[in-house]
Amino acid sequence: MKIIKIFLLIFLIFGCNNNTKSSDITIPSIKWSKNDEPPSIKLCDELNNDLERVSCFKNKLITLISGNLNFSKTRVNKELNDTLFVSILIEKNGKISLLNISDNFNIKMEIPLIDTIISNAISRLPYILPATKTNIGVQVSSKFELPLIIKSD
Repeated sequence: MKIIKIFLLIFLIFGCNNNTKSSDITIPSIKWSKNDEPPSIKLCDELNNDLERVSCFKNKLITLISGNLNFSKTRVNKELNDTLFVSILIEKNGKISLLNISDNFNIKMEIPLIDTIISNAISRLPYILPATKTNIGVQVSSKFELPLIIKSD
């Protein structure tokens, strides 16, 4: 009887296939592929070529931001013709938020509130169509860096 109990105990110890290692779950790739849909605006979404669609989107976004900039109370002492790079996040729900504005000494000396002016302009942008990962079928956030030319008259 002792032999049977020992045999059962050994069988339970070695027969239990409880793997304490992490399971091998394959997560779909999240790299950007040519089949994925970049963020877009309805006007640009109608274009068939992906490069044209992305170019249209960036140009339209720069136009919208520039149109929302309010320099009505801003006076400059010297002529400006410089570029700021604006990093924005397009969230998976289509909301646009400001991540970063590059430092430009000349612009910040002449327009100290430039960050606030740009932030207000971006906050007034409409919601857009977010990027979509087609291999997993979900909308994702995406980041863009756009050049914004500041030119005084």
